[in-house]
Amino acid sequence: MSMKTNKKGLPLHVKKHEGVNPLFIKQRFLRFYRRHRDGVVAYSLLAPVLIYFAIFSVFPVLFVIYLSFTEWNGLMGFPQWIGLRNFRAFFTDLDYVMTLVRAGIYGFIILFLNMIIGFLTALLLNMKIKGSSVIRTIWYLPVIVPFSVVAQMASIILNPVDGVIKNIMLLFTDKPIVFQQSAYWMSFWLIVISVWKGVGHTVIIYLAGLQNIDMSLYEAAQVDGASGFRIFKNITLPCLRPITMFVLITGTINSFLIFEPVQLITQGGPHGATNTILFRIFQDAFKNFDMGMAGASSVVVLIITLILSINQYRVSQRSIV
Repeated sequence: MSMKTNKKGLPLHVKKHEGVNPLFIKQRFLRFYRRHRDGVVAYSLLAPVLIYFAIFSVFPVLFVIYLSFTEWNGLMGFPQWIGLRNFRAFFTDLDYVMTLVRAGIYGFIILFLNMIIGFLTALLLNMKIKGSSVIRTIWYLPVIVPFSVVAQMASIILNPVDGVIKNIMLLFTDKPIVFQQSAYWMSFWLIVISVWKGVGHTVIIYLAGLQNIDMSLYEAAQVDGASGFRIFKNITLPCLRPITMFVLITGTINSFLIFEPVQLITQGGPHGATNTILFRIFQDAFKNFDMGMAGASSVVVLIITLILSINQYRVSQRSIV
């Protein structure tokens, strides 16, 4: 015999003052679950990832944006709201602007060299030669080497007391160059080490693009009597356009993210000549304990990378069309 219920699904003998009936809650839940079963299962599986993303990605970004409008040393008290004062200080202080410009200049040079060297190397590695797989592995090895190890190698080579390069220069001159005292030479080595460390990634991307080109295009061009230069110009370069745009735009975004070589090799020296925006953020946050300025600088970098990311999406969509 079925139990009679009212319009709300409650048994007739249950009064309102008795509170929420567990049977009513169970019925409502089962009704909702049957109606949205796929969604409930999907969100249950995604819940751990969403929680992790919210805690370690969304919350830190929102907290940094909040800190950019405050003054706080990160150790005592609570952040004090000061409005746009940190942003005004950023854009009126030439040192902050120069760290941003310097990061862009370094990034542009590193990106240009990575693309040229990576593309030419990929063309050579795409040829059928003995030991090509070993050579490709050697080219990619610097990418997986930690920058702490690279910094130790750079210290051994550039050491002003008994470095490898100094001992070589002593064979030809009595006054070897002290690189650590020259802004030009430290910038030079910063770029060289960054290119050596990252060019293998560009090589692999271009090599994958070259190997995905349809060989029938080359065969048809050779049958038509096209020269090697015309084949390269009219087939290879157009087919690699999406790869080139990807490398160009992602490299432009990463140009403002130069941090490890500055921190581990130059320390921003000499006299701040190699200081970049991310290293300045690190100094403000963990040396000067000025979380407000560090947050404002981070927001500026966030806006720049966001603009570049939007441009990346638009250009990639345009290239597909």
